[in-house]
Amino acid sequence: MRPTFLPWLLAAAASLAAPAAQSAVAILFEHQNFEGQRMTVRNAMRNLDRTEFNDRAESILIQQGTWEVCTDAYYRGRCERLGPGEYRSLSGELTRSISSLHEVRGAPPPAPRPVPPSGRPIALLYDEQNFGGRQFIIEDQVIANFEGNDFNDRAASLRIEGGYWLFCTDAYFHGTCRTFGPGEYPQLPPDMTNRISSGRRIHEQYPPPGGQR
Repeated sequence: MRPTFLPWLLAAAASLAAPAAQSAVAILFEHQNFEGQRMTVRNAMRNLDRTEFNDRAESILIQQGTWEVCTDAYYRGRCERLGPGEYRSLSGELTRSISSLHEVRGAPPPAPRPVPPSGRPIALLYDEQNFGGRQFIIEDQVIANFEGNDFNDRAASLRIEGGYWLFCTDAYFHGTCRTFGPGEYPQLPPDMTNRISSGRRIHEQYPPPGGQR
């Protein structure tokens, strides 16, 4: 008579031998640059109002998985997908506004592709994604208002060949602002796409000497 417990023992041994899958992890921080109190999230959080971190996070560290973060409970409101990486300063609409988050399937937003150094700080903006359409080049000049250059609220992709750059959604460096180092950005973040109104180089090197940002 065959032992009835043999299949169970084989299944148990196989499960022990199999490598453990890495679980998705997102860490919320109270302040920018991963400072202040933190909250580690491993499972879906449908409503952060039941925690002490509702509308509180200013930076996020995604250690594993692709996460969708939303400004309202139950994954409503403004939502963005964040892949593994460091988000030292959340965009204006997400800063101190996240109320729910969960891991999702699918690819994260495309990461910037490195580009060979050109030997000079230069930024190239395009009015279509994937570097298509009209091109606008910035070298040393400060563009406080793109309105005068016929490129206001037009940029959809960006290529930084050198230097450290700041771009903002409003003229005179107001509104939502983001910094960009050397690389190719075939799709700008949703809160910057077709919304850039001012830009300037903040340092000719990246990263700046002394780690200043």
